[in-house]
Amino acid sequence: MASKKHTTQTGLTDKQESFCQAYAAGDQKGNASAAYRTAYSCERMKPASIRAEACRLLDNPNVSQRINTLNTQIAHQNRLQRVSLRQKVTEGLLLEASAAESPAARVRAWELIGKLDGVDAFGAEKVETTTTVSSQQAESELQQAVTAALMDDSVVQLFSK
Repeated sequence: MASKKHTTQTGLTDKQESFCQAYAAGDQKGNASAAYRTAYSCERMKPASIRAEACRLLDNPNVSQRINTLNTQIAHQNRLQRVSLRQKVTEGLLLEASAAESPAARVRAWELIGKLDGVDAFGAEKVETTTTVSSQQAESELQQAVTAALMDDSVVQLFSK
């Protein structure tokens, strides 16, 4: 009678899930052999066997899909943490800019607020202009520029060489 392995909600065995968790996060992040050692009993295994088994697990479509899902979740959590931290920093700087006892501290806080991504108060502003020029006007300006260049001694010397 064959024993049936317990599977998680993701359709993986407990050890496969443990491998995925170790591979996607923690000290073993991205290290298949180390993640395999975390999830499985490897005392009597050679390092080459551990690598082979870890690679075999990574080739399993369910395992690789689970790792992708975990990586996506981790990236989403990191994004949320960055947004939350950015919001706290901004709130702290705004408080410091208005309530700091030292004028230098207030000025520095405003400076840092101005340097925040999206504020960019100290960046160069780009102003784009559009000018419509008729072909006759362009031809006239070109003729004037050529005439002026031919009257310039340094330009004439270039053609003399």
